Amino acid sequence: MTNDSLIVGITAQSTDRSMPLLDLATATAERGFGALFVCEHTHMPSDHTSWPPGDEDRFITHLWDPFIALSFVAATTNLAIGTAVALPVQHDPIVLAKEIATLDRLSGGRLTLGFGWGWNREEVANHGYPPAERVAVLAEKLALMKSLWTQEETAFDGAYLHMAPSSSYPKPFQKPHPPILLGVPGSARNFARIAAWADGWIPHASPLLEAGFPAQLAEARAAWQSAGHDPARFDVTIMQLPETTDRLRQALENARGLGVRRLLLVVVEADTAGTLRQLDELALLLTG
Repeated sequence: MTNDSLIVGITAQSTDRSMPLLDLATATAERGFGALFVCEHTHMPSDHTSWPPGDEDRFITHLWDPFIALSFVAATTNLAIGTAVALPVQHDPIVLAKEIATLDRLSGGRLTLGFGWGWNREEVANHGYPPAERVAVLAEKLALMKSLWTQEETAFDGAYLHMAPSSSYPKPFQKPHPPILLGVPGSARNFARIAAWADGWIPHASPLLEAGFPAQLAEARAAWQSAGHDPARFDVTIMQLPETTDRLRQALENARGLGVRRLLLVVVEADTAGTLRQLDELALLLTG
């Protein structure tokens, strides 16, 4: 499966101390990229016991709220927008459903939702949920939000969430709702979750340069098709960490060959000059 319409975009570590967001959005669009995605952490508990690889604590505590930030991007550019990834477990799902529907409507359907259940257990606990149960909580929150997006009146009664018969507008621009991609490790259990809950997959960063990824992607697609879904609807979005130009070109070639829908190149937190250097170097990939 090849993809001649691959969207090459940016996923930025955009913060209150990096290049101003609107300047970043404009510069991204001017260089020919098709999308700008951002990530999320609501806060960083001081008693945390785990960090992701790469010492990202330098920027995690300074991230913008993703949905407010993306509203500014959508209002000032024609870029596709999205999260890679956001954390619904940390949100009231009734409020989040309205925020997402509003952003999708006002952006004309340019929103893609990369969602995860979060690696930081202390962060989850601070939002009132047992960290070991965050996957089940995410499943319920997705189900509740989908019902609000697609039904005129709906109710919900789950293990964690309860909602009396209710209505919520606006409805999303995209039908039935913006694409939902799970940002999860590759495994048979997670591929089954994608097929049951979502519209596609955001693997761990930079899999395109791993020899075993084509087989893993084939397994994900097989699980999707076995669940009765249209193979053409399976959305694969890849985040690519900084690399040498030659290796980035190889990742781009592999993305096209594997039918990836979006390749999101990571722009790390930096001031304006440092961010523009990254964008200029990455833009060379768009010109061959």
